[in-house]
Amino acid sequence: MERTTTPAPGDGGGGSGESTGGAFTRKASGLVREFSQLDAWIYNVLALNLVVLIALAYVAAAATFPQASIWLAVVICGVFCTFEAIAYAFFLTIMPRSGGDYVFQSRILGGGVASVFVFTAIVLAQTVLVALTAYLGATLVLSPFFLLLGAEYDWQWLIDAGDWIATQDGIFIISAAYIVWCGLINILGLRLYTLIQRYVFWLGMACVAIVLVMLLFTSHDDFVNNLNSFMSENYQVDNAYQTVIDAGGTTDTSFSLWATILAAVFFSLFLAFPHWGVMQGGEIKRAGSLRANLYAIAGAEVFSFVIIAIFAALLVSIVSSEFLFASGGLFYGASPDNPLPVPPFFGFFVALASGSPVFIWIAFIMFFCWYIMLAPNAPLGATRVMLAMSFDRVLPEWFGRVNPRTHTPVNSLVVFTILCIAVAALYAYSDWFVPLTFALAIPSLTAFGLTMVAAVLFPRLRPAMFQSTVADRYRIFGIPVMSVCAVIFAAFVIFVDYELLFNADYSVNGSDGLIFVGALYAISLATYFGMKIYRNRVQKIDLSVAYKELPIE
Repeated sequence: MERTTTPAPGDGGGGSGESTGGAFTRKASGLVREFSQLDAWIYNVLALNLVVLIALAYVAAAATFPQASIWLAVVICGVFCTFEAIAYAFFLTIMPRSGGDYVFQSRILGGGVASVFVFTAIVLAQTVLVALTAYLGATLVLSPFFLLLGAEYDWQWLIDAGDWIATQDGIFIISAAYIVWCGLINILGLRLYTLIQRYVFWLGMACVAIVLVMLLFTSHDDFVNNLNSFMSENYQVDNAYQTVIDAGGTTDTSFSLWATILAAVFFSLFLAFPHWGVMQGGEIKRAGSLRANLYAIAGAEVFSFVIIAIFAALLVSIVSSEFLFASGGLFYGASPDNPLPVPPFFGFFVALASGSPVFIWIAFIMFFCWYIMLAPNAPLGATRVMLAMSFDRVLPEWFGRVNPRTHTPVNSLVVFTILCIAVAALYAYSDWFVPLTFALAIPSLTAFGLTMVAAVLFPRLRPAMFQSTVADRYRIFGIPVMSVCAVIFAAFVIFVDYELLFNADYSVNGSDGLIFVGALYAISLATYFGMKIYRNRVQKIDLSVAYKELPIE
């Protein structure tokens, strides 16, 4: 075995340890560097998820801002998020440790800031977002496609299954099973995780390529004819295309740049996550390479937003802005006059863009592939933050215990999984909970914005550490590139947060939702200060000491 030495902070090394079977074991924590840079890129692309997460965003944007250019809104958002991705690539190169935003913020802004904002966004909020993803899987993947396929082949049993999945019990059972899957694939270790991720991703990408080609050769008239034929044969709705427009209403859809900028806010809720892999930075090979990190993080962002923009342009040209506006209004308004049997999501439009049932299957496989490995990244990232906080004594040491066989923080994963299942029950059986969760976009983006603040203040607050890093070598007019990129994205975050807080069009700024977010912050505050007081008074430990150095390897 080849033994390496511990590098100076920020020199891009991986820490002391041994190479065992191609993996790099971190002696202090028990974690293993199982992710290759390709795995990290795939992981980040799946976190952005250009299929499932974005499925309803096109219609939401078109229904809310009908004068917006959807594809241009995606590009505007994607460009800003690319600057975010570059800043994170620098940060990961400097601090290749698991814990991501928590490590970056705590070593520059202090443990209190990191513990409150990152714990809220990456741990507490993610328990809700995992449950939301499970809910979307039941309502946007399984139920709709079962209904479409059942109608296409006249399989009543499949129609019945689709209807059952959309019930409260169906949503909860499907969600609970999915959440258990998310926890189990993480508990079994990153080697198996990456293996399954690769196969699922490439199959999903093959379906994306087929869909792109199919959409390129589909005209507006093709879609109208296919929709009308399908709805007439299976749901006894004549002239369904015009029926939807008549029921949903028409509006002015001429181009407006301001409406397009406002629509970009919708896509920031999905495109601002290209860096999710930094949460397990200590488990990525060559995490100290800036070039590799730029490919894995910024490359994932550019790849994803370009494909999403193409999808958006093709969707509008085939379906029309008028139909997107009308179908979105009927769906989000829960109109009893809505003739469509399933939500107007991207998969529904793809399935009916061609008259062949083969494309319903291709759309189903595409959605399933992008869904099955989407939410597993949430417990992976969240538990690495919990592990890093445990190392710093902000959480009990129990959360930081790593199984010596699987090299995973099993205790944290089990707790996180149980919490997600509890939240899934709220999604399935309550009507009041779902609207509260719309506001969770705010803590996520705010946490990322604070990491950008840390990037800007890094050279001033930790000059000795910064001057020893690769970030000090890349400057524009004497200003670090990392800081320039961070300022650009931070400005975008301020704009998005302002709009979410004060623009009612996004349905985020309701008082109940903001109270819910405030309650999550209160839990994080109580956790940090409670542990700080306990460590200081009972154990005579000063938590601030840990933040003066990088976390242990």
